[in-house]
Amino acid sequence: MTKAMIASLSCTLFATIIGTAYAQQTYENTNCRAGTMTVLAQADDMIVYALDHRGVNISAEPGNPFGDSAQRCIGVVAVIGGKAAGNGWCRNVDPKTGDWYVVDWKTSDKPGTGTYTFRYGTGKWKGVTGDGTYELLAPTKPVDAGTYQNCARIRGTVKVPG
Repeated sequence: MTKAMIASLSCTLFATIIGTAYAQQTYENTNCRAGTMTVLAQADDMIVYALDHRGVNISAEPGNPFGDSAQRCIGVVAVIGGKAAGNGWCRNVDPKTGDWYVVDWKTSDKPGTGTYTFRYGTGKWKGVTGDGTYELLAPTKPVDAGTYQNCARIRGTVKVPG
């Protein structure tokens, strides 16, 4: 093998590795969580509350970068006349490295659905970008007053440098 061929193969391999590391990928997870609700105001057709939950992302997709990551989210939601409004933040921790990333989320006007955007990451998540949607899988009845337990389908795209 000539030096020119080795150099050419090395450049091709390097470009492939870099292209893969920076490639945007799609994913789908199930996120199951349990949390508390602190009600600010409630009437017949409205509720305003703060939430704080912890959960786990589960995925059967091989290579899914979010599988088994732990999560904590905080936020505020209002549902008035059947229309939702709210936003908050989530921190997700990678189980293998302890590195974490933060997303912000916003509800749509349909309760249990919304969007999120990656905002910050540490370690292997540094420079993360992407966004997606979430939707509750099924309504649930709380185990105790002031709590909630549910699972959501999470879909999106992510790009993680390096």
